[in-house]
Amino acid sequence: MSIGIAIVLLTYVTILVLSYAILVFTQENDDKGRMIINKAYQYYYSILLISILVVLCLIKLPHITLDFQTTSYLIIASKFISVLTLGGSIYVLSKKECKN
Repeated sequence: MSIGIAIVLLTYVTILVLSYAILVFTQENDDKGRMIINKAYQYYYSILLISILVVLCLIKLPHITLDFQTTSYLIIASKFISVLTLGGSIYVLSKKECKN
């Protein structure tokens, strides 16, 4: 039951962040909006890759036993952290660009 709630929350936050990204991309000039979105997605994919590698390392370590449910929670948490990073970096970069 709680995994379903986590997936619904992740879907909601993802839709919220993507709608904000579309809003920033359409409101900013072409070059500024494209630069903001590209830089934010670079941060997003970096955090996602690192967190998935950490989860894979935790799975492969012999002294740490992870069951299927804990592994799925860790993967959802890594996705959630990367989506929050995407939204935060879009917000910070758009505010930073507006000041300049």
